[in-house]
Amino acid sequence: MLKGRNIVCYSRTNWFDEYAKTVIEIMKVFSEENQVLYVDYQFTWKDALQRLIKGAKDPGFMRILGFKDRIQSFPHANGGTLYLLTPPPIFPTNFLAPGTLYQWFHRRNVKKVNRSINRALKRLGMQDKTILINSFNPDFGAYSHNAIPNSVEIYHCYDEISAAEWAAKHGAPAEKLYLPMADATVVTSAGLLETKRELSKECYLVKNGVNYDLFHSGYTEEAKKPIIGYVGAIDFRSDYELLEACFKAYPEYEFHFVGKVMEERIEAILAKYDNVKLLGSKAATELPAFLKTCAVGIIPFEINEFTKGVYPLKINEYLATGIPVLSTLFGQLSDFEDIASLHDKREDFVKALKLEIETDSVEKRKARAAFAKQNSWYGRVEEFSTIIQQIEAKQNGA
Repeated sequence: MLKGRNIVCYSRTNWFDEYAKTVIEIMKVFSEENQVLYVDYQFTWKDALQRLIKGAKDPGFMRILGFKDRIQSFPHANGGTLYLLTPPPIFPTNFLAPGTLYQWFHRRNVKKVNRSINRALKRLGMQDKTILINSFNPDFGAYSHNAIPNSVEIYHCYDEISAAEWAAKHGAPAEKLYLPMADATVVTSAGLLETKRELSKECYLVKNGVNYDLFHSGYTEEAKKPIIGYVGAIDFRSDYELLEACFKAYPEYEFHFVGKVMEERIEAILAKYDNVKLLGSKAATELPAFLKTCAVGIIPFEINEFTKGVYPLKINEYLATGIPVLSTLFGQLSDFEDIASLHDKREDFVKALKLEIETDSVEKRKARAAFAKQNSWYGRVEEFSTIIQQIEAKQNGA
């Protein structure tokens, strides 16, 4: 793994998000033996005011406005430190149509955030041979190329932005501009590798991983009640016709959902069934205990262009606890075909649910946990490090 380096991660993911996120897990590992500056979600003035009204804390309204130090530090025993930078608030632009007005406001937003990053780098002494990782934020990357000192610039892509309703309008065209600018693109799924490699100078696959020690703490070999578990945002990605078929087919099973319900429409669907329980969001540290109660972990995603590029964190998290995994075949999941139950037809998924419970065994649980152990975040960061070292070697003529 890289050691003693300066790494800047320019992300659109809130560090204090309630769900585990790929980029955050990777940066946590990198920060054990490197100096990492994580540029937090770029809050707009609208976001900041909403946080003030709701009484949100980390990061709070005062830190966003700069009345509290924008930089928080989290030193590690191994010598590295993760610095968390809360940028100043920016003007909301996502509602604007693509064109001159959007570009005028957006460029000013980018300059404002980049000034904050460069001030932080100077203050922290992190300007030398800095590695810049832009994590799924091409909107800023395309307009700030060379604005932040770096020896290597990597675009980290973990979703299909052109199929994401919340990001496609401005993100998709920005990504097309940004892909050729970055020294390399690192993607998290085989589906994304297919779609991003054409415009990238170099394109690599580093799949998602798991905090194995944390999730394996939920491992058990005891018999379990027929509780079917789901962890993650309860949103547009799931196939609710499929879920309803499961609820109706197995009224004797309980279906427990941990995560935020993102739409009232979805909540109305789930609330119709007595055997469905919405448990709300839980901290990552609470998830192993929840999964320990489950007989099966499900990933009931729709099969479409967006999910085609998804490599879900939850698949390895489920496996680390030893429980059976039942999933739709929404993407290229060949890595899991021998360890999980994968189906592209709804009726097969429904039938397999009962079968997974009835045929589970101690031997299978051990095999699942052993499989997940191979996919730890430490291994993924080793892969990421090797890619960076290879790019630097090429730049130096080695």
